[in-house]
Amino acid sequence: MLLNCIRLFVCVFCVIYYTQCCVGQFINFRNYDTTTSPPLPFPACQADNIECLRRGLRTFFFLMESAHFGMQSVDPMILNSLTVALPEEQLSFLMRRINVTGAKWTRLAERKFNLPGGKNGVRFINNLHVTGEITMMTAARIDPFFAQITMDIQDVESNITYTWAGQRGYDNEDYIFVGPERVAVRNSRTPFFYLQSSDERDAADLQQILEGRPSVLDHMCNEITIALMHSVVDNFRLFASKVPAKNYYVYAENNNNISNL
Repeated sequence: MLLNCIRLFVCVFCVIYYTQCCVGQFINFRNYDTTTSPPLPFPACQADNIECLRRGLRTFFFLMESAHFGMQSVDPMILNSLTVALPEEQLSFLMRRINVTGAKWTRLAERKFNLPGGKNGVRFINNLHVTGEITMMTAARIDPFFAQITMDIQDVESNITYTWAGQRGYDNEDYIFVGPERVAVRNSRTPFFYLQSSDERDAADLQQILEGRPSVLDHMCNEITIALMHSVVDNFRLFASKVPAKNYYVYAENNNNISNL
């Protein structure tokens, strides 16, 4: 009787032991069999899936910020200078040391296909914060007016159209090559601005002149936004030349070809 009990105990122990070993091997096998993670931290999108593209755009701006693939950060973006001249009024304005922030929150409003000339396009909306130095020169005064300026650009729209082509790389992967782009900007609101100067009278005179000429502020804001959008496209051009299209776009179902992006 005792011998039978011992045999039963040994059999049960062996069954439990081998069961655990088999389960352990099965789990290890499943771990090795899992697919590798994608090379980019966002899913591939259909070209007309605007919600997916918006999520991808947000990640793309953070990749720019981290200098991924050698891209240049655009938030903040530094511009050396820009000028606006009003010859008929003998006035000119110079902005220097321009610092632009807020680009990382660019919103994708629209994706456009089959535009004239075989181009594609996108429409972005931005809220940007700008600081810099502004100098105004006039024929009526030898010394220029000078002040520190802060501007808020709200809901500015950028329409970007570009040529593109698909090409098979040496690694047998499809890549997108982005050609020259055209950027058109529409500012629906007059930018809010604030001036600071050691000479309060200069600041007051400069503010009065700018408030009476909103086109000057509009032109400055448009040029700043255009420069920003060109930098964004340059970064995407670099990104697209290094990353196979399959990693961020889903090909059309009827033809597994880059021409359907």
